Amino acid sequence: MSNAITNILEYKGFKGSIEVDTTEDILFGHASNPSRPNDLISYEGETIKELREDFQNAIDDYLASFKDESVKEN
Repeated sequence: MSNAITNILEYKGFKGSIEVDTTEDILFGHASNPSRPNDLISYEGETIKELREDFQNAIDDYLASFKDESVKEN
């Protein structure tokens, strides 16, 4: 079992940061899309598990937004 702590999350090719807000007692982070650098994806959680789940949900929502845009354009 490893006790290593990394400062990134990875999901579906996206990498996101892990940051700590000790004033609010939350974990949070941001991910970006290298092909659309102005897009910022944010997520947060009170535990590592919550942070990871919110990160994955944020990426899924971000990717779904492109599907929604292509449907609206047709």
